[in-house]
Amino acid sequence: MSENATKVDLTNVDDVEEMVREIARMICAEQPDMPEPESLRDLDSFSVVQVLLEVENTTDRKLLEKFEDFTEGEEFRDLAAYIVKIVAEEDAAPAETPAPTAGAAAPDAAAPDAPA
Repeated sequence: MSENATKVDLTNVDDVEEMVREIARMICAEQPDMPEPESLRDLDSFSVVQVLLEVENTTDRKLLEKFEDFTEGEEFRDLAAYIVKIVAEEDAAPAETPAPTAGAAAPDAAAPDAPA
């Protein structure tokens, strides 16, 4: 886990929503003339990307690429629900098995010198 990662229950939409709100407030507070955001609509595209990158840092999960198709809402809760959905899908997916190394025989392949 990275130094900045904190424990957030990524299965709880309320917890994730609060994390996203706090990150958005922090990002906007760092920019001049940017009011405190009430929803995603209050963020420009640059700020949204910053929020998503900070969500990655906070959760120690690689999520940014998964937001390409996010069109499910304009509220922080919508984004939180999408994050919970992504995490659930990732956690349910079987771990990738490493590809066999070059020159390694397939597990059920007979040895070339073995009698038939």
